[in-house]
This record gives sequence, C-alpha cells and structure tokens, in this order.
Amino acid sequence: MINYTVIIPHYNIPELLRRCLKSIPCREDVQVVVVDDCSTDENHIILKEMDNDFVNVQFVYLEKNQGGGNARNVGLQYAIGTYVLFADADDFFHECINDVFDEYKDETCDVVYFSADSVDSETFQIRDRADILQKQIERCIKENDELKLDLRFLSNEPWRKMIKKSLIDRFQIRFDKTPAINDVTFSYMVGYHATAIKADPRRVYCITYRPGSITFSNTYERMLLIVDVIGKKNRFLKDRGIPVFDKDILYPFKESFHKRKWQQMDSFFKIARKHGFSRSFILYKLMENSIQFRVKNMFKLN
Repeated sequence: MINYTVIIPHYNIPELLRRCLKSIPCREDVQVVVVDDCSTDENHIILKEMDNDFVNVQFVYLEKNQGGGNARNVGLQYAIGTYVLFADADDFFHECINDVFDEYKDETCDVVYFSADSVDSETFQIRDRADILQKQIERCIKENDELKLDLRFLSNEPWRKMIKKSLIDRFQIRFDKTPAINDVTFSYMVGYHATAIKADPRRVYCITYRPGSITFSNTYERMLLIVDVIGKKNRFLKDRGIPVFDKDILYPFKESFHKRKWQQMDSFFKIARKHGFSRSFILYKLMENSIQFRVKNMFKLN
C-alpha cells in the first residue's frame, strides 16, 4: 500500500534534485514522482542516468516548459498515495521524515502542517526563509486554536504539508499555470476545504536559499502576478467572512514606493481595484503595516 506520494517539479538543476531525492527514504509505502519541465538536452541526459540510479523514483518528462504549477498538476495525475507531499528540487527533507512516515501511516486528518528551517544551498549557512513558518506552527500549538487560520490561509507554499489525496481529488484543487506565484491558490483552497488539520513542530523540510531562483525575482511581471493572485485570494476570504488578510499583496506597492516608480504603482492599484480593494484601502494597509513594523522593532530594541 502506498501511504505517501512525494511530487517534485524539476527544471535544469539535476544535481540539486539528486540531493533532494537522496533525502527521501526508500520505502515500499512511499511513491516519488519527479516531473521534469522540459530541461535542456544536456540535463535530460543526466536525468536519464538518475532514472537508473533511483529505482524507486518515477520520472515524467514533459515536452513543453509550462512552469512549476503545471508540473505539479501533472504529478498529481500519477499520485496514488493516501497523502501527497510536495518538494522543490533545490530543497531537501531532514532525517526525521522517516519517523513522520512511520507515525502518520494511520492518520485521518486532511492536512498536517510541519515546521521547516532554511540554509544557503551552497554554504549551508542558516537563513531566515523559514522563520515565519516556524512562528505559525509555534503559535498554533501554543494557542490550541482549532481553526488555525494562519496555517490554513497564510501558508502559501506547497511544501512542509502532508495533504490527503482524496481532499485534492474531491474538490479538484489544482495549481495555477502562471509563471510564478502558482502555488497560492492551491494552498488556500486546501486550507479552506480541509475539515481536520494538525500542526507538528518538527522541522521535516529544509528550504534552501538560492539567489538565482524565481523566488527572488523582482520583475514587474512577477509583482503584477503577486497583486493579482493575492488580491483574488483576499477577495475570496473576505466574501466568506474569513478574518484573514494576506499582506503579501502589499509587497509590490512597497517596492514601487521605495523606488519612486509611480506609474508602476498605479498599475498595481488598478489590479487591486479589480478585486474590490480601493487605492485608499491599500494605502491604509500600507500605513498600518508600517506602524506594526516600527512597534515590533521598538520592542526588540527595548
């Protein structure tokens, strides 16, 4: 019986993928699916060699590059595990994932949220990319809040979660096919439809810091997507009376303001307005966020 399916989208980083695959225990109840998003011919050859090295891994090769969201959707078509986990090819799991697989094989919750940590992909120096995730987990466990709204609706990343495949299938939850920010919709829809969820403080997943990755791209096109996707999400939450506002939508506005790119900022306001958030509302949220940031820093200094 396959209890877990791990889905990994990949594009042109075979050696980092190899590191990721080595971190996943080879078990009869674990299915691993790598979806290659049409890597170069040179890397395709390396992947074919890895295909022979990792006999427990199923490699799927796409003929056209369509982004990580599409690759994950393809991976879901091959998934047969009771639970689905996602990993990025440049990240990896910690050894405790094996214990997790042992302990959760009879679990009934729809989603289990884990903690994570972060290191530089090359030097392995500690980074801060997982700090917010750790605080989410700690706060939810401490407050024992059954709703756990932060986990449900502010965990935009697909990894460090274990999700019932039946939940994904029942509500046809899929990733967006946008070139970036394609995991947000999937994540909050999982949180919205999940009945029972758990928070586990173990750091089972390591997020690596790699400056060349798309995560650190600040292009105009990517920031447009942030406003559009997060704006749609905040509208969804507001319409359903869910008291959560994803402040990630403010990031492009702050970047434009600091760089004095007023025309760019106006284009962001237009997209926000499309989702029902006026210019005055966004400006209020920016001011509110700035005040909260200053207050937190004051307490840190004291």
